[in-house]
Amino acid sequence: QIISLTEKKLFNYMLIEASGVSEPSQIAPLFDLCDDEHDPDDPDADHEHIEGKPQLGEVARLDTCITVVDSAEFYNNLASMKTYEQGETVGTIAELMMEQVEFSNVVVVNKGDLVSEEQKADIIGKIVLLNPRAKVIESVQSKVNVMEILNTRMFKAEDNKVEFWMKASKDAAELVEADALECCITSVAKDGKKCCKSKSKDGKLINSGLSQVQLDVAAGTNTKDRKITRHEARFGITSFIYQARRPFHPGRLPDLFLEPYFSEVVEEDEEDKMSEEEKLVVLQKLQEDAAAKQVKRTEAMGQLLRSKGFLWIATSHDIIGGWQQAGNVMSVQAESPWMCETREMWEDTPSAEQI
Repeated sequence: QIISLTEKKLFNYMLIEASGVSEPSQIAPLFDLCDDEHDPDDPDADHEHIEGKPQLGEVARLDTCITVVDSAEFYNNLASMKTYEQGETVGTIAELMMEQVEFSNVVVVNKGDLVSEEQKADIIGKIVLLNPRAKVIESVQSKVNVMEILNTRMFKAEDNKVEFWMKASKDAAELVEADALECCITSVAKDGKKCCKSKSKDGKLINSGLSQVQLDVAAGTNTKDRKITRHEARFGITSFIYQARRPFHPGRLPDLFLEPYFSEVVEEDEEDKMSEEEKLVVLQKLQEDAAAKQVKRTEAMGQLLRSKGFLWIATSHDIIGGWQQAGNVMSVQAESPWMCETREMWEDTPSAEQI
């Protein structure tokens, strides 16, 4: 439809409002140019454009991804265990809200008149932590200066493909390598354990010899004019990355960390067998359990807003574990083989050096 409209040459700019449960990360790739050759007679060929017709990215560019956050419902959505369906995707409202914020170039914090100034500052502080690169605009009844959201040229595909936590993980690994002392390298080679604990000069890299924690990773991705958030001023820590060259215990991880502090959503197959009344009862019970775990989690570790990354389990050395947490919701799933297990797929390719 966009291609057809551009051919009429009636519009200079199009503002598209996607469904409230749409993921911008799934929409943006539609504007990527495909240089691969496809067989037009192959029904299974994975390509979106029609042979002989221009691609979407040839006639239009994606300018800005905008997410509107409902201030009045922010905390309810953050703690919610409700699920949504969009095509084959099934997720929770909390995960959806965070994914939309993380991918956006502009976040409009709407209904600011329905929350207190302290709540508004807290919401904006959380948004800045989720996406340090995003421009945050406050609004009431969605009234904004149109020039702040149109033709901003803020969307850059290469930036959105690499999330800040992944870049920070790479930077942290380089810091760990540079921080290693000669005596520690010797002891690791001999006993498999460092002889000393160390901190970087700025105190943001803590290395125990068995694991490393890089503090304040979100701050490092923003500009030098970044404002200190209320969370950082009060608690001193805004974000961190944990990494270790040893796996998690398959029993202790769920028993001591996952089960006591987080909740899982009901499996889709189980939910399909329930009546609407049964679903409401299960959701209410799940919401009550999640609220109790949230209190316990906050007492033990403060407000853990979001965590994500890759996981290594001691009983599964060849498979990457995917770690996703949004508010009360935790998901740990098998993803794919580690790259070292599938060398034939990427060696001798243009991406080999980067990998």
